[in-house]
Amino acid sequence: MRLRSGLALTVLSFAVALTASGCSGADPAPAPTVTVTVTPSPTASADPTDAPTPAIPDADSYDPADPGTWLVSLDGIGPMRLGGTLPALQPELALRPESGRAGVDSYSLDGLAYTAVSGIDESDPQAPIVAVRSLAVDSFDPSAAVPRTAEGIGVGSTIEELLAAYPMIETYQNRGGETVYRVSGDESTINFEPMGSDQVVVVTVTTSAEVASEYCGA
Repeated sequence: MRLRSGLALTVLSFAVALTASGCSGADPAPAPTVTVTVTPSPTASADPTDAPTPAIPDADSYDPADPGTWLVSLDGIGPMRLGGTLPALQPELALRPESGRAGVDSYSLDGLAYTAVSGIDESDPQAPIVAVRSLAVDSFDPSAAVPRTAEGIGVGSTIEELLAAYPMIETYQNRGGETVYRVSGDESTINFEPMGSDQVVVVTVTTSAEVASEYCGA
């Protein structure tokens, strides 16, 4: 799968925006009013057998050094599980954390950043993990194996593929006015953000109903 130029520009702009905005330790702003819509799947225009089917990761059997074996689910992304702690997570990964804050651990591999956030204000590493993310940065390698849902969706999947996998998926607008696609569970959500492109750029699993703007991206 090759990144389109629009996605490459979006990823670069997203990375710059994250660097420029920084991460404030202040209490998060009140959540905005969210309008939820249900987007039907478009009519398939090609034989699904034309494209290779990505391997579906196993939630309980993964390689800590290979994100392509990590399952994206309502519980988290591979070894990065909601409800855990950052100190307990670090020995589970074969990557060195590149954290800029006490309550945020970030890892990078093949142009993807993996972030775990503990506590709502991102300041306490002992607080339970409330959000985990995988996101493309400007060096993203579209041929790299990435974490995927049981339906085969991950960073780099097209929006058409996302809608085909989840015909009744919800959508909402983030604070920047961009569309976010959401799969909801009883206590968590999986959020897919295209960042204005036609492909998934960010996947966030969180205990919140939506992606909080306070979360650091990398």
